[in-house]
Amino acid sequence: MATFSLSRLILLTLLASTGTLDPTAAASDTAQDIIPAAVRGPFISHPSVITELDCPAGKCGGPLDFTRLIQARAQASPIREELGKNPFKLRIAKKIAETIGQDLDELAAMEPDAGGHQIDKNFLTDEDSRVELVGIVNRMDRQFIIDSGAGLSPRQRQCGEISIIYRFAYSLRDRDQKSRLPVTLNLVLPALPSKDQGGQITCQTIAKRWLDAIPASYELQDDRPSKDVEKVAAQLLDPKTGPLAFIDGRDIIRIELNIQAYRKPAGIAKDFGTEAAYVIRVFKWQIAGGYFDADLLRNQIDRDLLLCDPRKPNECPANQARRKRLLAYFSQPDVMQSIDWGTLDIDDSLGVLAKRAMSVSPGGTHRSRNQSYWNAHDSSEQIITDDEIRALLRFAEKNKISFSFIKSPQDFRARLNGTTCIGCHQTRAIAGFHFPGADRSGTYTTNSILLPGSPHFYGDQPRRLALLSKIASGQPVTNFELATSYPHRPMNKFRSALAGTSLIGGWGGACLSEDSIRNSKREWTCQTDHECIQPFRSADERSRKSGNEGGLGICVTSKGAQGNTIARQIGDALQLGEVVTKSWGKDRYFRYFPNEVSADADTIIPKTALPQKQIPGNSYYGAHQEYHQGKTDWENRELLRDAETGGFPAGMLRLSECVGLPSEASCGLVASTGFNTCIAKLGSDAKVNGKKLTIGTCFDHFTSFAGLRACTAGSPCRDDYICVKPMGYRPGDASSKFVARSKLLQTSGIFAAINEHTYSPSKFYGQVMPDQDWVDRDDQRGLCIPPYFVFQFRADGHPGPRRTAD
Repeated sequence: MATFSLSRLILLTLLASTGTLDPTAAASDTAQDIIPAAVRGPFISHPSVITELDCPAGKCGGPLDFTRLIQARAQASPIREELGKNPFKLRIAKKIAETIGQDLDELAAMEPDAGGHQIDKNFLTDEDSRVELVGIVNRMDRQFIIDSGAGLSPRQRQCGEISIIYRFAYSLRDRDQKSRLPVTLNLVLPALPSKDQGGQITCQTIAKRWLDAIPASYELQDDRPSKDVEKVAAQLLDPKTGPLAFIDGRDIIRIELNIQAYRKPAGIAKDFGTEAAYVIRVFKWQIAGGYFDADLLRNQIDRDLLLCDPRKPNECPANQARRKRLLAYFSQPDVMQSIDWGTLDIDDSLGVLAKRAMSVSPGGTHRSRNQSYWNAHDSSEQIITDDEIRALLRFAEKNKISFSFIKSPQDFRARLNGTTCIGCHQTRAIAGFHFPGADRSGTYTTNSILLPGSPHFYGDQPRRLALLSKIASGQPVTNFELATSYPHRPMNKFRSALAGTSLIGGWGGACLSEDSIRNSKREWTCQTDHECIQPFRSADERSRKSGNEGGLGICVTSKGAQGNTIARQIGDALQLGEVVTKSWGKDRYFRYFPNEVSADADTIIPKTALPQKQIPGNSYYGAHQEYHQGKTDWENRELLRDAETGGFPAGMLRLSECVGLPSEASCGLVASTGFNTCIAKLGSDAKVNGKKLTIGTCFDHFTSFAGLRACTAGSPCRDDYICVKPMGYRPGDASSKFVARSKLLQTSGIFAAINEHTYSPSKFYGQVMPDQDWVDRDDQRGLCIPPYFVFQFRADGHPGPRRTAD
């Protein structure tokens, strides 16, 4: 085995996952393509090293195990308590469990058609649940955060934070049913530890440790260094040099939770094709009481406290007074400057902040619920009007306050929205998460994420790295240098650093229409040979005027684009539509291209909207957003493929087979007829054809090959899609894997038992062997599919715990 230097070993850890220690994941010779140098930064995410820090040798209790860290906080509490297996049964976490339970109950009452599609609240406290470590992220760039009441020293408050990120998971039915859940938990600690060795450990030395752990070059050996994982973890924890050496559970400031509360399937959320709702909560450590309690969310205003509800006239005067206080606060010169720089930190004492936020998907910024400052064109729903923003801009000009990012009311509103939890939540995210973590070895490939971070996360790495370098040099960092980008897109000043990626103006990246650019400081153009289109447009139902971010779109390749015809590459959006808002939080989607779709119309993308030049042995297919019931006709494979379909936001161009794939595409397995029926049976413990169903069974039997958009960290999927691991087919084993899969489908009897029809390759698309050209490529890039096609990213369908939480 080759010898690995410290820098090369640490790099395996700090850079985003390539899955190289997982036998089903990407090959080492493609690692530089999966994680290009431009998007590397101060974060730890390699699954094997993460496992070593969490559960070494398969036994949990590692140095960054969640239970271990939270118990350290509990033992430092004024009231000591007996430690148990599930940390959410500890007294210090009691209010967390109670609050989340109440949130889910309340949502069930608010959204009756989401019943049966919610996450099981007992997962929080069930003994078979686990909180798995997925990454550690350096956030020393967040020095502008004022976390009062957390017991931090002035030196700690000026040094930023460290985030330790976890995902909820379960192992039920004697470990037969295993999956992660769409829930992330973030432990936030000060970057500068409380025990600083008498002042010897400083912000500068911590920054240096992180920088030293990021080697200048990226090289990965063919012989995977699995036996060196322990050494990597030990070096990261080394008291003399390791960036993780001083992490101590007793320093935990906050626990941040992001929970997909429910996921309505396409058959219910018909126009959007699906709908998921997320709950965001923050729990701060209460020093006096010794427990975690729900806290105000940073910059997340509570609209109910600021607007006049005609059903509650007695509350109107107080709400109007609070709104005036907020506008007066925005008019302060230093606050206006912080809005421009994206470093706003609204004063808690104003009484305008919320303790809970909700976000929805798909549709991102064009959904009113995702924008606290939605431009509703109705004064009763306006937190701040365009006229009020213009007055603030005139005030700034008069007082010589220069803006670097804001020119117009639209810019100002977008900057305000981007500083809120919900404004960032669905923007260039992965199913509402910015760091869901890459999956560990042993996770079923079709249910496994390739990239741990979102496009927003990777695009922000050059900025974070530049700040970390300055901190490490001992130079003071100015407030202007702490400025953040809009969540949609990295700053143009990092264009050269991100050269060779699509993150600034490349395929799938955010852009503005020409009209919007003329009135904005956001010069969000597309790269050469690309153009800006708008798969979603937002509009107010009553005025039919453009809503928030009316000019926001995505870049697509312009080759072959003519007028209203969308560019023709695999993965491209295939439909254009409007998100029409009746009132804040109540949105509908109406498609107007390629054909208008009414409630009873055929939602299928017509063949006339697909490329007309066919690939020999293959055919183009237009996956659509809206639900289509269709007909399960076993004698007509085109009708069969279109039965009970939908859920591809803004539509997606794909190929029916893995034959003659263009360079932007790769081969993958996607859910097909019978998959949802199989998933629905997982919780029953019933046997099918004499066999117990597992999640893996469903993926084995009810998926089909397809030509899909390939993805890497530098060339990510477009919004509302997720980058999953490749199938793991290699030139040396592709044929044998295909034969084994075909034999399983034809002999197990499970396909026939679920679908009530015998399996026959000729009756389905995607059942032929991928061609030799694709096999010889050894293409180990990821694949873009809708996030809710990935089982671990949907709240519904999971087998629940047998017992009820205490």
